[in-house]
Amino acid sequence: REEKLYSRAAFALEKANGMNTLEKTHRGLLGSADSYTSRPSDSDISLEEDREALRKEAERQALAQLEKAKTKPVAFAVRTNVGYNPTQNDDVPVQGMAISFETKDFLHIKEKYNNDWWIGRLVKEGCEVGFIPSPVKLENIRLQQEQKMRQGRLSSKSGGNSSSSLGDVTGTRRPTPPATGYADLSNLAFDVDAIDLDAEESDSQTNHRSPKTSVSSVTTPPSNAKRIPFFKKQENVPPYDVVPSMRPIILVGPSLKGYEVTDMMQKALFDFLKHKFDGRISITRVTADISLAKRSVLNNPSKHTIIERSSTRSSLAEVQSEIERIFELARTLQLVALDADTINHPAQLAKTSMAPIIVYIKIASPKVLQRLIKSRGKSQAKHLNVQMVASDKLAQCPPELFDIILDENQLEDACEHLAEYLEAYWKATHPASCNPPNPLLNRTMATAALAASPAPVSNLQVQVLTSLRRNLDFWGPSDDDDSKGAAKQQTEAEDTV
Repeated sequence: REEKLYSRAAFALEKANGMNTLEKTHRGLLGSADSYTSRPSDSDISLEEDREALRKEAERQALAQLEKAKTKPVAFAVRTNVGYNPTQNDDVPVQGMAISFETKDFLHIKEKYNNDWWIGRLVKEGCEVGFIPSPVKLENIRLQQEQKMRQGRLSSKSGGNSSSSLGDVTGTRRPTPPATGYADLSNLAFDVDAIDLDAEESDSQTNHRSPKTSVSSVTTPPSNAKRIPFFKKQENVPPYDVVPSMRPIILVGPSLKGYEVTDMMQKALFDFLKHKFDGRISITRVTADISLAKRSVLNNPSKHTIIERSSTRSSLAEVQSEIERIFELARTLQLVALDADTINHPAQLAKTSMAPIIVYIKIASPKVLQRLIKSRGKSQAKHLNVQMVASDKLAQCPPELFDIILDENQLEDACEHLAEYLEAYWKATHPASCNPPNPLLNRTMATAALAASPAPVSNLQVQVLTSLRRNLDFWGPSDDDDSKGAAKQQTEAEDTV
């Protein structure tokens, strides 16, 4: 029995020694394998060098294409509905050459680089040509951003229900680096009424934004959209809206078009623009009701019949033809001024793709406007109430609806204000590094440089308007008889002129 126990113990000892030897051998093999894999092979090094060479070649070609695009004409223009700030993960063809922009900025697109990137520039003085993300690229960035936000919410929920040695973290989040942007998917805007020409008053939708858990590069504006009815289908706002290459200039105010005071003041400004920007501006009259050219209507054939039935002034075909003509005029990159008969309020064009420069001719004092209307005779004075109501509606608009507000007391000051704005816009749309898109602008730009002080406008409307505005200071508070006498004297002076 002792011999059996001894033999069993010896066998167990030998077995244990064998296991230790095997384990040591296995560890040695693993260590040698780790040391082997830690050293890159020659093939890996050559593959990395090939990739770097291909990347540099692609970047060189992208830079060459970017340089050529500077002298190319503008293919089309867009207005942004989202903001964009480039990051290192966006795969820009040339790092550092992507263009960042904010909501409601304007971009001139020169050409398509690939499916993810366009070549163009921000319409702003001093901005050069660069790479602009295409709608496909922006959509991919948005989807990636949504995925990161969902993962951030899940991780915060799982972390919020657990405790750690650092203390109670329920309901709190760890601080994250400052993000370059955010996405607000609640900003959905679309037509509720296709034929309503006035702005609809409704509550703005509260902007619920999740905390930033990752750095992203696409931003959307704070939600000013209308509350969406439950029976309406939600529509995603596209990142870009195609607009004319040059924003058309449209005058509104001081009251309704078709009445003498408004028509005379606007005619005076049109005549000034014609002489000041001679050769650089196209002034055209638009009789069709372009307020019907809403994006939702033109893109939805089912609404065409509604417009045709409801519109007595302009057919949709006429409106579409006018819009195409305006876009064609803007392609020359000349200033475009529209004498639009039917536009009296900025809300009429808010849902169209015109993106106009709205110039508001403002008479701050209602009494001054009343005297101007009465000075034009009984035929205009009998429509005094209508004109005063229209003027009051314009005065109630927030200043953000207008690009320029001309509230100067003198015509010359108002003209100078308008000219300064348009000169700045001209410089923003015609950078020095880019050649003019057509030979006509070569001559007109040289002519405009010489004619820094154009000859004064000598037409009846300007003289009448100037004399009216200057004589307002002498009218002052007086009785009706004195006002009528002054108006009669002013009318006789106009007839003499």
